Formats: sequence, structure tokens, C-alpha cells
Amino acid sequence: MTASTMPKEYRCTRNALYTHDCLGRDDITARQGYYIKANSEEEAWQKMATRFPEEVKAGFTVQEWESFSVKVVEIRRDEEGNIIE
Repeated sequence: MTASTMPKEYRCTRNALYTHDCLGRDDITARQGYYIKANSEEEAWQKMATRFPEEVKAGFTVQEWESFSVKVVEIRRDEEGNIIE
């Protein structure tokens, strides 16, 4: 596959109201995203519809997403609060 034919990654969120008491119930920006590889926004939407068929009427928010590498580093401190190299 060439770069132009490789699927893109999309961040999708469910628009249906959450029923439990959490931040995402009233604030859609606080909701967990689903990261889906697809050839288009429409295909990503369809994949969400397959996962959550009962929420098709409410719909889904689909945004193109650009992945990035993350490096996790442990930082330790001594009793005085100095960073241990």
C-alpha cells in the first residue's frame, strides 16, 4: 500500500446522551473517543454504526486524527525532592 491508499485514523465519539452520572453525560468533549482506521469519514461513521446500531439516530462525531508517538518516562526523587538521574 502506498501512503495515499492507506486508511486514515479517525476519532469518533457517540452523540447519544450518556445515562450514568459522569462528565460525558452533559459535555461531549469529555467523552471517550474510539480510534478507527477507515478510508473516509463516512466509512468511519459506518463502523461506529455497526458497533452501536441503537445510537444511529443520535449519530456520531467523526474527526480525522493524526497519531503521534508517546514516550513515558519515570522521574524519581530523593527524600529532599531532587530528581534522581
